[in-house]
Amino acid sequence: MAYDTLVVVYFPSPSCSAFWPALKSELERSETRKLLTGSVRWITQDEFQKGLESKRGYEILLRGDCTMAAPSTNQKQPRGPLGWVLLVEDRIQPFVYVDCDRVRQMLYRDLRDKTTAERRRLLARAVSRIIVHEMTHIVTQSSRHGASGLEKARVSSSDLLAYTTD
Repeated sequence: MAYDTLVVVYFPSPSCSAFWPALKSELERSETRKLLTGSVRWITQDEFQKGLESKRGYEILLRGDCTMAAPSTNQKQPRGPLGWVLLVEDRIQPFVYVDCDRVRQMLYRDLRDKTTAERRRLLARAVSRIIVHEMTHIVTQSSRHGASGLEKARVSSSDLLAYTTD
């Protein structure tokens, strides 16, 4: 079957596979529906197989610990971006990078008293919103940031965890 858009998510380790159902659910409900037109299929690197066809393809590469077996113990604000894309010869490439360790660090206070399942769900919400932010750069081919909401250059834990987005 051919899709308009195929998005392949790469996890840093097999142990992160338990994170996939929560992340996929968040991504399917996210603002990417406004960005990616037509039929979209979200899959992991393990689900990717020869013969999958699409008009457009994106890759999401997660780094760090996304297992959420325990909350981060690092209470300092993370150094560096939570997510990023690559600019090559004035074109934003179709690759999104997200640093789960930095996201967990940023969300420390919000996650510390939660169950593993709740931490996983909240991390999935935050990571999906970072992915949407970065995919907006790719789809629009613009490195600009907005003044509010998820398109700000710097977001807060509240921005990433809010029940709805603006």
